[in-house]
Amino acid sequence: MPVAGQRDPAQVKVVLEAWLGQQVPEASNVEITDLVVPQSSGFSNETFLLDARWVEPDGTPTEARLVLRSQPALHHLFPEIDIIAQQYTVMRQLGRHSNVPVPRTRWAEPDPTVLGGPFFVMDRLDGLVPGDSPPYTQEGFVVEMDEATRHQWAVNGVEAMTRVAKVDWRAAGLEYLDKHYLGPLGPEQRKGYFDLYKEFATKGEPHPVVDPAWDWLVANWPEDGEHVELCWGDARPGNQMYDGAEVIGVFDWEMVSLGNSESDLGWWIFLQSYSTEGVGAELLPGMLDRAETIATWERFMGRPATHVDFYERLAGFQFCLVMCKLAEMFTMEHGPEAVGPMATHNPVSMLTARLLGIEVPPPPSPVVR
Repeated sequence: MPVAGQRDPAQVKVVLEAWLGQQVPEASNVEITDLVVPQSSGFSNETFLLDARWVEPDGTPTEARLVLRSQPALHHLFPEIDIIAQQYTVMRQLGRHSNVPVPRTRWAEPDPTVLGGPFFVMDRLDGLVPGDSPPYTQEGFVVEMDEATRHQWAVNGVEAMTRVAKVDWRAAGLEYLDKHYLGPLGPEQRKGYFDLYKEFATKGEPHPVVDPAWDWLVANWPEDGEHVELCWGDARPGNQMYDGAEVIGVFDWEMVSLGNSESDLGWWIFLQSYSTEGVGAELLPGMLDRAETIATWERFMGRPATHVDFYERLAGFQFCLVMCKLAEMFTMEHGPEAVGPMATHNPVSMLTARLLGIEVPPPPSPVVR
């Protein structure tokens, strides 16, 4: 979800060509031949598409189709954001030490003065990504699949998610994801993070879904510290790229953490609910329903999902915090009259309230002037 933020493509091209020349200092004739510059500022990141070419020292011409992800300077959805540590380094290490399909990472730039925020560059993959708006359950290549292909697509998506959980994160050099300052690794650290996130998103203001949801979560938090795994964080089909039914890319690691990977399963299930009943769509034939998704995860993980109900509710709570931040950002951009009671009265909050049996007061009547 973007907000306005115009950029001059010609100016960006000059800056990036000079920067790219520094990354391949032995090359000559470094040139960006095509550049798509976002004319809005993404909340999680900004995405630039660029084609580049240069000549290697031995005279070999090289062409590259690249994606640049930049950390937004103004709007942050999460209380902690570091695009290089959370995305570039995670994908680089996964590419070296796992079978998780991630793009090849090229370069990272921590200096925010180059482009307005830290950024990194990775190779561009060719495939299809399930859409969010309109959702993949209503339009696009998933709708166009036959039932058998769509079933395999759904199974492969869950299998790719479990590959993340199976990564030996210590051997992969990802131990820096241990946020020890929030508590010991495991349930206490997760609690510490979400307590921080709740304050960041609501600024201490009451919320009719967030507050009772948090009370329920704290009272029911499972003691499941025996499973400390790599958690993707934003586990959903919209962050996977497909070639037919095969997963060829796993993206968007800004919510990456260490903990029980059932949290990814809970997020996947909640986001599927959001993309079906949350938008008034049906589960497409061949897609996995909730029980089938859990069974598929258990089969690939080789263990039962014992706390999936909790993690599904945690996912709803977390998505409610995201909606609070989006409402705040839209209000800053467009004014409160244009946004209305978005922070509370949205499909995410309604789904979360239903899961937890929370009564949500009706939205206030619009003011007639």
